[in-house]
Amino acid sequence: MKRHYEVVFLVHPDQSEQVPGMLQRYRTLVESGSGVVHRSEDWGRRQLAYTLHKLHKAHYALMNIECDAATLTALQEAFRFNDVVLRHLIIRRDAAQVEPTALLRDREEKDAREREQLEQEMLARTAAANVDEPGPGTPALESAEDDLGLPSEEGEAEGPNGETDADLADSSGPAD
Repeated sequence: MKRHYEVVFLVHPDQSEQVPGMLQRYRTLVESGSGVVHRSEDWGRRQLAYTLHKLHKAHYALMNIECDAATLTALQEAFRFNDVVLRHLIIRRDAAQVEPTALLRDREEKDAREREQLEQEMLARTAAANVDEPGPGTPALESAEDDLGLPSEEGEAEGPNGETDADLADSSGPAD
């Protein structure tokens, strides 16, 4: 008779790179015994509640499975004889758990927010880098040149009162 189980195991933090392979191995073990894996999550390195083998962190993994007693015993032996697995816990459940855990949902939401923020920053940087400097023929720049009395392409600049550089040069001396 097949029953539903929730399996959580802790892996030594120095062996974190082995966790995806371990999850795949245990999945294969369950499925070879005509079982079903409903959910498999890698929670990553997390702080332990108390020191375990002089370690403060461990790599957590979760599986929700449906299997018979022989497959469950084989899975327990696989945990027991694997030195990398620090602890494991198997709990019988009433039904299959298929939706992501709150821990994984929170992590995915956080990753999505960070990804969105990075995209916004990249768009802002790209927009700032792609802003073309207006050239001398740009209408907005020409009106600014006229307002400031800067020299235009046609000739001399006019001052705020309409006088040109030549007019200013003539009136610079003392009047007789």
